[in-house]
Amino acid sequence: MSSNEIKEIKDLLIDLYLSVKVRKSEEIETLLPENIDLERNIIKHLPVIDIIGYIQNSIDTLVELRANDLYEQKIEKEESKSKYINYENPEDANGLKLYEGMLIKAEGDLRNHIKVI
Repeated sequence: MSSNEIKEIKDLLIDLYLSVKVRKSEEIETLLPENIDLERNIIKHLPVIDIIGYIQNSIDTLVELRANDLYEQKIEKEESKSKYINYENPEDANGLKLYEGMLIKAEGDLRNHIKVI
């Protein structure tokens, strides 16, 4: 592999990291191209293995944030659904079983996705 190819791969990894980097809301609002260029120049001096580690950490954080969002949505749905479900009524109980099955499948899909990463 030539040095130009290695440099190109490193530049692509830097771009990937900057695109998946987890940022605070305030930071996103004030994000300017100059800030990204400054950050890119700082990262260029790091070893490739460190850049890959940063990418992995950002992806792990994004997956964890998404999992937390899904969990909170699940809790909210369960709380709102429990207000309206008549557990004595067989039709509501069947709907609840179907809903629980869908949630179990979604959780399994999420776990499989996390295992892949």
